[in-house]
Amino acid sequence: MNALFVNSHRSWGGGEVSLCQITEGLRARGHKVTIICHPQSALHLHLKEGPDEAVPLQLRGDLDPFTIAKIFRLIRSRKIDVVCVHTEKELRVAGAAALLAKVPVVFSREVDLPLKDTRVNRLSWGRIVSAVIANSHATKNTLLVSAPFLREKPIEVIWKGVDLARYRSARAAHLRDEFHLTKRDILIGFVGRLDEQKGVQTLLEAMRQVSAASPHARLILVGDGNLRSAVERFSETHRLTRSIILAGFRSDVPEFLRAIDFLVMPSNWEGFGYAAAEAMAAGKAVIATHVSSLPELVDDKRTGILVPPRSPRDLARAMLTMVQKPALRLKMGRGGAAKAKDLFTLREMVDKTEAVLESAVRNGRSG
Repeated sequence: MNALFVNSHRSWGGGEVSLCQITEGLRARGHKVTIICHPQSALHLHLKEGPDEAVPLQLRGDLDPFTIAKIFRLIRSRKIDVVCVHTEKELRVAGAAALLAKVPVVFSREVDLPLKDTRVNRLSWGRIVSAVIANSHATKNTLLVSAPFLREKPIEVIWKGVDLARYRSARAAHLRDEFHLTKRDILIGFVGRLDEQKGVQTLLEAMRQVSAASPHARLILVGDGNLRSAVERFSETHRLTRSIILAGFRSDVPEFLRAIDFLVMPSNWEGFGYAAAEAMAAGKAVIATHVSSLPELVDDKRTGILVPPRSPRDLARAMLTMVQKPALRLKMGRGGAAKAKDLFTLREMVDKTEAVLESAVRNGRSG
């Protein structure tokens, strides 16, 4: 099988991590893989260092004829068998090229957001898409409720995999030395973009309450985004510069997760919730909101605590429970590690993705 993946994101996130894992797994099984990515994106820079063949290409306006023509020529010249896209813009551009080349398209839905039931979506999804991959049952259900015309399409739920061995064997980062913290401090981790989706503002308000009740609680945020300056202002205004630490982007996420006491994921909506799966693989308890896929990953009261979204009070209460009960968070961390070992394997993710792509090729070309 000769597969073309399209990823137009500029930043690095869980979707890019899993894409690299999937393509690496497919190559190991003898398949050919090409990845179209945004020039100088985090994914492009990453792929320059690996074996996957990256084609830098900016996807311009919807149905841009020049971009469609470039992708069409790429499909033909490399004898692509199947195209996998991840966003609606990618579908309208790369999907149009695949339609012209009579190559099937698989849409990998990465976000749990409704799909508008419009004429354009009915045409693009109905005419071009051969099969759909949903990253969670929540994402699948949202698709079916918002776009009933997809009920005739095969939709396969494929959870993301985690490199379990790496997280189990990682040595804890020396965060206490790095950020001048004491042994008494409780390290609360956050991994993700600093934006509205991730519930950063809710987390800040919750941390203000936690810090007042437990002065040794320390929130360390890994990631960057458009709310970074807002986080800095909040910390200064409320005199929390010792309690809220901005760690920026880090490449040692497994080591970071091994070093913290528990993870907090207060998202307002999610795709898969990759950071939660990573923390569980690292043996850490997770506090997460009851949205999107997170209840599928985090078992309330067994591997973590689920709270309502946009509720600083509920989030603070859960955080204080974890801070004050070390035996509980250790027990939940062990439960999370066991669940991750059973459900978040790279092999199963690659197996199921390979099966969907090969089925799309067998069942014929789009159009």
